[in-house]
Amino acid sequence: MKHNRTIIISLVIGFLWSPLYSISAKFQPEGNKYKTISAIACDSLIKANAKNPDFVILDVRTPDVWKAEHLTGSINRNYYDADFEAQLNALPKKKLFLLHCQSGGRSAPTLAKMKTLNFAEVYEMSSGINAWKARGLPTTNLLAPKIMLVSNGGIQNGTFEYGIADSLKITLTNRANDTLKFASIALPVGNEFSSDFDRNRKLKGSEDYTFSVFYKPQNLARDSVKLDIQSNGGPLSINFILKNVTLIETQNQDRERFRIFPNPATSFISVQNLVMSGHEELSIVDINGRIVRREYNLPADYQIRVSDLPEGFYFVRIVSSNQIFMNRFVVRR
Repeated sequence: MKHNRTIIISLVIGFLWSPLYSISAKFQPEGNKYKTISAIACDSLIKANAKNPDFVILDVRTPDVWKAEHLTGSINRNYYDADFEAQLNALPKKKLFLLHCQSGGRSAPTLAKMKTLNFAEVYEMSSGINAWKARGLPTTNLLAPKIMLVSNGGIQNGTFEYGIADSLKITLTNRANDTLKFASIALPVGNEFSSDFDRNRKLKGSEDYTFSVFYKPQNLARDSVKLDIQSNGGPLSINFILKNVTLIETQNQDRERFRIFPNPATSFISVQNLVMSGHEELSIVDINGRIVRREYNLPADYQIRVSDLPEGFYFVRIVSSNQIFMNRFVVRR
């Protein structure tokens, strides 16, 4: 880099509503994944990915039926539209999708289409929203946007105006189903920081938007900036502290309460608790919602054997102080 400094980024994100569970660790397995799972397993998947910006619930029923009653945050593509396959093809294929219709008659062929279109990971709800409601799981008629931070793309050297500047690429997403509109973006007054952020940009559900923040240093020892974005999907604030050599990211605690590693795992996983002193209860739950292991009163950092578990996706569920947090991992041989 042209300038000697460290950039430490702390993220504070406000949302339109508060999810009940912690973020799932973002994980992209080798090879694409397609599977039909039960409504209960879908509920676990939704809870584990409540703060995962790359998670999409896709409802392929007709728009009038979807608007009247749907899963919270789900987006809609009408299976009967003449250009339905083109609409699917326009969706971001790298994201994790939960797919459903009313009873399964439309979601099953849609799953086959998404496989042909090379989506990375798609789960179909068996028997659709009928099975979901039969289990007493919630639906809503609310349409609302939800702003989330996907990632920052690291520092890139480049030129800006009259001299050398560095830029930090930032990607946002709309994790819900109404159009996300930006009201304002605020940077400190002065000529050190600027951005190519387009306030007029609008994001449909599941759409991403990448922009840059440019930095022209005046104080190489230490600089700081707070980037505030206001939108109809909630506020998002990013705090930058700049000093000396390397880029470090410190995530908001609400985004990640505990870590699982290694992930994928073969013989054991280590669970590192980031914010709680201990676990009242720790369970491993399979993709069908069955508890395959349960332990109590564990320390904040704990190692768990998984060598006896079949290959597949699992969740670590932690109960602490009457709160429940979930995180996803995979067992691979």
